[in-house]
Amino acid sequence: MFLGESILAAFSRDPNTPDYPGGTTKTNIDNSLDFIVRTVPGFLELIEGKDVLDFGCGHGIQAAALAKTRAREVVGIDLPRPVLKEQWAERAKLGLKNLSYTTDLPEDRLFDVVLSCSAFEHFSDPAYILSLMRKRCKPGGVVVITFAEPWWSPHGSHTDAFTRLPWVNVLFSEETVMKVRSRYRKDGAKRYEEIEGGLNRLTLAKFSKIMRESGMKIRRLEFFPVKGLPFVSQIPVVREYMTAAASCILER
Repeated sequence: MFLGESILAAFSRDPNTPDYPGGTTKTNIDNSLDFIVRTVPGFLELIEGKDVLDFGCGHGIQAAALAKTRAREVVGIDLPRPVLKEQWAERAKLGLKNLSYTTDLPEDRLFDVVLSCSAFEHFSDPAYILSLMRKRCKPGGVVVITFAEPWWSPHGSHTDAFTRLPWVNVLFSEETVMKVRSRYRKDGAKRYEEIEGGLNRLTLAKFSKIMRESGMKIRRLEFFPVKGLPFVSQIPVVREYMTAAASCILER
């Protein structure tokens, strides 16, 4: 085993033990909006009585919470993966009449709010996805994007399930990380883009550029520093490495 693999393996959990608990495993319908509320000021008021498209809704818990709280109607959309459809069926048991899920982009309607939460860093072509979100947004409506762990952040490699070591993608080569990761995941990924769910290496600089070139008005673009450290978000280079989350509100 190469030195890098040995070091990363030493800082990783035993492959025979369960994944370290992460945000997804701790999420339920009561707390699934906590992250959005923290990173998008006035979010609950923004969706009050509105039709919402949850773009990249994943297991659908967040979409269900939106429908249960203040939104008038919520449509969750994601890829046609069996595990997601199983989870959507579980959400259907909640009996929320204003909630539905789909794997096809609704071409016949527009929404007041088009939302992407904790998904933008996974889209293989985020600029293209944003253009699709824009098309489904009503004139005068808003597109809301928020996500945690940009690429150069302490946990931008999204390897938290097996190691608590920060900046894994900075300290180790991609080959090393993928070899160690193969002890915990059997998807055969050789690159970050190939892992289940994908990872597009979205930096803050790239995110900001995509927002500026979206053809929409930026109402608010905000970066949230690690542990609330002061002034970090004001220094471009430091900001890339010390930002835990980013959000943007765009008006069409």
